[in-house]
Amino acid sequence: MRYMALWRGQKLINFVMANRHDTSAPLCLFVRLFAFVPERLQKPILYSVMLICLQIIRGAAPVFALPVAQPAVKILYLEMDAKDAEILFRKEPQDDSSFSVVVVDKEQRMKGRVEAVGKTTRNFLKKSLLIKLDKGGGKWHGYRKISLNAMATDLSLMRVWLGWDMFAALGMVVPNVEHVQVYINKQFIGIFLFIEWIDSKMIDRFGFGEDGEFFHPDDSVYCANMMLINQPRLKECFLKLSPGGDYSSLYNLIEEINKTPVADFDLFLDKYFYADSMINWLILNTIIGNGDTYNKNYFLYHSKKTQKWIIIPWDFDLSFGRNSDPALPFPRNVINDNYQYFYPPEIGAPNPLKEKTLQNPKLLQRFRDRMSHVLGIIPELESGKGNKALGGFAWFRPDQFLGRLNGLEESIQKDLSRERYPGIKGPPFKQQVEALRLYNQWRHPLLKKLLLEPSPFDTPHWLPYTAYPPLTPIDPTAPLRRQSVPLFLTTTADIRVGDTPVVMMEEFLARPIGILDIQQLNRPARVRMEVETERVPASVPAGINPSKCIERTWHFDLKTPDAVLTVNIQVDYLQESSLRHELGSGIKEESGLSLWAFQNQAWHSLQTDVNPIANILKAEGVQLVSGNLLQLIACEK
Repeated sequence: MRYMALWRGQKLINFVMANRHDTSAPLCLFVRLFAFVPERLQKPILYSVMLICLQIIRGAAPVFALPVAQPAVKILYLEMDAKDAEILFRKEPQDDSSFSVVVVDKEQRMKGRVEAVGKTTRNFLKKSLLIKLDKGGGKWHGYRKISLNAMATDLSLMRVWLGWDMFAALGMVVPNVEHVQVYINKQFIGIFLFIEWIDSKMIDRFGFGEDGEFFHPDDSVYCANMMLINQPRLKECFLKLSPGGDYSSLYNLIEEINKTPVADFDLFLDKYFYADSMINWLILNTIIGNGDTYNKNYFLYHSKKTQKWIIIPWDFDLSFGRNSDPALPFPRNVINDNYQYFYPPEIGAPNPLKEKTLQNPKLLQRFRDRMSHVLGIIPELESGKGNKALGGFAWFRPDQFLGRLNGLEESIQKDLSRERYPGIKGPPFKQQVEALRLYNQWRHPLLKKLLLEPSPFDTPHWLPYTAYPPLTPIDPTAPLRRQSVPLFLTTTADIRVGDTPVVMMEEFLARPIGILDIQQLNRPARVRMEVETERVPASVPAGINPSKCIERTWHFDLKTPDAVLTVNIQVDYLQESSLRHELGSGIKEESGLSLWAFQNQAWHSLQTDVNPIANILKAEGVQLVSGNLLQLIACEK
């Protein structure tokens, strides 16, 4: 029924597009079809259709963001001793004990053991679980091992699913992944993410055989970075998941990676690797901003069948803006309020496999082509398959990505309030999902500009591993302290009637500095935007302490005489780490921030929507007047 409803909604949109000049036909068809849409989907479909109609009226290209239909969430019923069930979630993180469990699936009852797993989530009530069913006692949907990721540190419950979904869309080796409702003794425990157990049998499904050698970094030592210095301690850095204790194949691989010149690295990668797994690993980590890898959090499989290495990524919770902070102690180093959307592809630990892949001109071009494909700019064709497009085209394009989020939100949100053991404390679910939408809205144009478009000097915006000397000497013995690098970011945009939204891009750094959603414009106009970063505002409204303000100021200047321009404004502020941020020392709650506008020699407060996760501030109905500079600051009331 859900798929049929979405089909009808898409048919409606297609009809509207075909009959855009007939003002009566779309409305008539809409009324007829809308009655058949289930009530729970009427609001998002209506909203999308209204957006598309508005864009058609303005003459802009429509952006489709209908909810993508997600499979119904599976239900996993468990039975345990009541005391064991309570201890399972409340025991100490170091406790590795397991408990008897029965998995109930219709008329089938399967016995096994259940234990809490994971390094970080053991510290929370909502723990990740691993269930091992007894041999010969049956399987749950074909699986004897049932791995359940608690997603306790990701209150959107989407990041890990999205990471796997993108890698799967690109045709890579990935486990089956889906959200599951878990019940114990008929009591709802929470929503978990089932991840198929990654082993050689899973890899064999993709045609690489199950008799290969399988390695996984030990994430407690952070040394699986392919460097020669760690070559003698491979047994400490990597766990071998396949039988035997022979590490010679991995030893030889690291030897070849390090001795192969950058100029020949394209030949090396095609000879020794399933090269797309490496290119797509870089693409994935770049798109989702995953820096928690390259020295851990991946799998290596050497296929005897193809005599090539395959890379499988792992662990995407620190992604889509979430950022670690090495200056803070555990667990705040990974569970904090830091956020970023602007890191380049070098993100993550040093690794010669990553570095030489990006430095080799032919592989860099393959990386750029694949990025263009995933961003939805130019589709890439599958090798040897004529005009068939490679999977994953436009996966990160806003219409596709937002539709995916809509479907996930619909599947997840109705059950969250019933979770017995919720994850970490933080902003509510809707703000978490909005933060993912905002990440896409800011990162997509950044990657497009940074990686695929030339600078104003017709040179690349980004060259991998290009080092520049620091402006001031670095003292490695100096104590860690807050760093401040004040910058003036400026850009000018020529806006036409019908343009929306307009991303204000700083041309030299290739970074968005604001987004203008055009509400009213009577003629083509030029707008200049300037941002003063990492410095206390020069002036603030009476009665407000500057320490309660974001250390950033935004200026807007409408350059076109007689233009009438009303916009919804979206601006961001920096909170990259405890040592680099723009939060005034007196700010207590970011959700209490409000934009203040200085115009006509007076301050007035704007009604402000704050997303404290993504560090985004929004204000609607802001009027820009030619010859009247608009200055914005953000302060906590």
